[in-house]
Amino acid sequence: MRRGALLFLLIGLIVIIGGLASFLLLRGGAGQTTTSTTPELPPTPTIVPLVRVVQARVDLDANTLLNDPALLDVVEVPITEFDEKNEFSNINDVLGKLLINPVVAGQSIRRDNVRDAGLAQRMPTAEPGQAQVKAYPISVDSLSGVADQVAVNDFVDVIATFSVDRLIVRPTAVQSSPLTNDQFASGYEYVGEQTFFTTKTIIQRAQVLQILRPPPEAVPTEEGAANQPPTSSGPPPVDASGQPINQPVSSAPSTSTNYLTEGSWVLVLALTDQEIELLEFALQSSARIVLALRSADDSDIEETIGVTIDYMVREFGLPLPGPLQPRVYSTDEVFVPAPTPTVPPSSLRPTPILQPTPTPQP
Repeated sequence: MRRGALLFLLIGLIVIIGGLASFLLLRGGAGQTTTSTTPELPPTPTIVPLVRVVQARVDLDANTLLNDPALLDVVEVPITEFDEKNEFSNINDVLGKLLINPVVAGQSIRRDNVRDAGLAQRMPTAEPGQAQVKAYPISVDSLSGVADQVAVNDFVDVIATFSVDRLIVRPTAVQSSPLTNDQFASGYEYVGEQTFFTTKTIIQRAQVLQILRPPPEAVPTEEGAANQPPTSSGPPPVDASGQPINQPVSSAPSTSTNYLTEGSWVLVLALTDQEIELLEFALQSSARIVLALRSADDSDIEETIGVTIDYMVREFGLPLPGPLQPRVYSTDEVFVPAPTPTVPPSSLRPTPILQPTPTPQP
């Protein structure tokens, strides 16, 4: 009995000591700050920016003119794969170029594989059933070239004025037929030649492919002008009296007003072989050639009949002057010399009679 009571007291003591230790442990842990550790995330990978690059949409052969946007495509590629010095990012920079070597579909268009298209590649394509045009140069000036108001891709008409020399022969005698009593000329004489003019529009809607103007003339400089100080943009210099010093006046025309372009230049026209023959014949015939500029929306072909002097008289009522009487000189006027008038000396000259000046009446 006493041994069981002792065992009970020992167990109770152990429980009390364990509870006290647990209390002290929990109390000491409450005074400390607990920190929570968050697991570190892996670093976000760097995003590679994308750029646009022009590529071929279909297989393209060499000498292909890149004038159709349907042949090209614009895709985005990482900037690390883009060659800025040798690749295009804008499709407008490629249009009008000519391929040097073939390009397969999906391959980029490179700068070292294209060149600017020449005039032969920029010729307009003929419409179905129409002849293909060729480039033909013609020299014009400020009057025949529409006062230099023509631009590339405009359309012009070509008008030619020919001079035709005709022989004048007239009858010298008239005889009557004994059977029909009709009169007929029995002789003729050659009078001379007379020049007639005829004007006709020989070409319509000729497209201007190129305009070649002469280089601007260098402005001559006076000797020692390089040693002069540059012109100041401030107020004009004045002399001791405060008056402005005369400044040199520039002979260059003002850009704000229209002025006539002097000299001559060359227009390259798109013509068919038949039109080239007409224009070449007119030039070889020393015809006057002028151009007429068409409106931007004018595509009509006008039927013209040309103009001659007899047509102007017959259809438009152009009056003709009547023949004038010739001035016939007498033999005395031609062969007898007229005396040369001489001025008499002052002593023999009649003294002019001076008339009195009338006095004005009040």
